[in-house]
Amino acid sequence: MSQLARIGRFIRGLVIAGSLAWTLIAFSGCSTPSANPLVQVGDNNAITDVQLQQHLVQTRGAATLLEMIDTALITKAARREGLTVSDVELRARVEMAAARLGSKEKLVASLETVGRSLEDYQEACRFELLLDKLAALSGGLSDDKLQAYYDEHRGEFEHGPQVRARWMLFGDRDSAQAVRQVLEDPEADFTGLAEALSEDDVTAAQGGDMGLFGIDDYATEVTDVAFSLEPNQLSQVFEVPDGWAILQTLEKRPGGIEPFEAVRDSINARLQSETLLSSRSEWLQQARESARLRIRDPELRRRVQQLMDDRADFEPTRLPEAADLPDLSALS
Repeated sequence: MSQLARIGRFIRGLVIAGSLAWTLIAFSGCSTPSANPLVQVGDNNAITDVQLQQHLVQTRGAATLLEMIDTALITKAARREGLTVSDVELRARVEMAAARLGSKEKLVASLETVGRSLEDYQEACRFELLLDKLAALSGGLSDDKLQAYYDEHRGEFEHGPQVRARWMLFGDRDSAQAVRQVLEDPEADFTGLAEALSEDDVTAAQGGDMGLFGIDDYATEVTDVAFSLEPNQLSQVFEVPDGWAILQTLEKRPGGIEPFEAVRDSINARLQSETLLSSRSEWLQQARESARLRIRDPELRRRVQQLMDDRADFEPTRLPEAADLPDLSALS
C-alpha cells in the first residue's frame, strides 16, 4: 500500500469514526498546530499536519461537529429522563445491521475499511437507540389520537367468528385414541399430556394452546371441528393433514369489531413506528435550537447552521459510500 493510500485510509477513519475533536478545536483557535511534515510523498511533496487538519475541517468538519453536538445533547437528555439501552437492545440493533450485510463478519470488514471498530459501531447504535426513546417520549400519542385512528380504520379491526382451542397431534390413530380414552377421566391433565405427547412442537410447548383463531386460520379439517364444538367440549379423534388429532374448544366469540381497549396497544405501537422518523427529526431540531452553541470559527459556524437549517439527520451508524469520502487530491 502506498504512503498516500495509507493517508487516505487514516483520514477516512478519522472522518467516519468521529475522531475530529482535536482537529476542530485546533482549527477554532484553541491551539496552534505545527507545520511539520506529517508524511513525505516522493521527493518533493509533503503533507503537513496543518494541511491535514484544515482539509478535514473543510470537507467533513461541520457534519462531524454537528454529530458530536447531537451526541452530547442526546446524552444529557437521556440522563435527565433516566433512559438507558440494555445489552439485549444493543445486540439486536447490531444483529440487524449484520443481517443487512449478510453476516457479522461482513459488517466488521465493512467497518474496518473506514477505520472503525465494532465497539465504536455499538456505541453509535447506543446513541441512536437513545434518540429513538427520547423521540418516543416527546412524540407521545394521546388517547384521543389513538381513538381517532381506531374510528377511521374500524374495518381493520373487524373479524368473523372466532374460537380459542387447544389440541394434540399424533402420528397414528391408535396413539390418539389411547390418549382420548385417558381424557375421559375428568381429572386428566390435558396440558400435561399435550406437553409430553403432542407432535405439534409449536403448540405442545404451550400445553396444546392454539390461541384465538378464525375460520381460515387453520386447515378445514381443524376449523370444522373447532367451530362445531361447544365451549369445553372435547372432540373425538379426527384426521388432519399431518396425522390424527384431539381438540377441545375453550371459548367461542361471534364476529364483530374488536373493542378499542383490546387493540389500543397495537395501534400505539403501529403509530409510533410510522412516526418515529419525524419524531426523531423534531426532537433533534428542538434540542439543537435550545442549545447554547458557541462555535468560534465563523465559517465552521456558518456550515453547522446550514446543516441545522436543512434538518440534517443523526446517522452515526451509517456506513459511507464513496461519495461521502473526502477528495484526497488536494493533499498531494
